[in-house]
Amino acid sequence: MSYSPQVMCLNHGGNLASVHNNKEHAFIKNLVSSSKPFWIGGYDAVSEGAWFWSDGSKMNFRLWNAGEPNNNVEEHCIETNSGGVGYWNDQQCTDQLSFVCAIADPNC
Repeated sequence: MSYSPQVMCLNHGGNLASVHNNKEHAFIKNLVSSSKPFWIGGYDAVSEGAWFWSDGSKMNFRLWNAGEPNNNVEEHCIETNSGGVGYWNDQQCTDQLSFVCAIADPNC
């Protein structure tokens, strides 16, 4: 991502949000009250089709929109909240969108 939401998240002690289950998906979807798309931390830039999260964990849960991921024009990052539904779309990492960081609570 050219304007690097991941770097911004790292600078605040976190990563772009990872989604490992329906509960996390619902939490993030409810956190963002807009129907506009935003970045979460999934990427396949290292190897096409091998999706990982920006925290380094392997993607073991998926909520793709129908026909996605399609890698149309080098799409290696994940935007979500398509039309407010929250399903995922692979997208060019250079698009400037809002994003959600996951930052661990130091008290946990």
